[in-house]
Amino acid sequence: GFHAVHVLVGLIVFSILLLFTLGSKRAGMIENAGLYWHFVDLVWIFLFPLLYLF
Repeated sequence: GFHAVHVLVGLIVFSILLLFTLGSKRAGMIENAGLYWHFVDLVWIFLFPLLYLF
């Protein structure tokens, strides 16, 4: 459902970012995108039990 679409869009955006920043000085964009991705993972770890247990 929606989660699969969200993951697919995220992977597409990261792939585009990787292509645009490969070999450039804008590698910080990739690092920031990775930090955001891990932040979403962390939020999901806490959100999942709250939504399905309560």
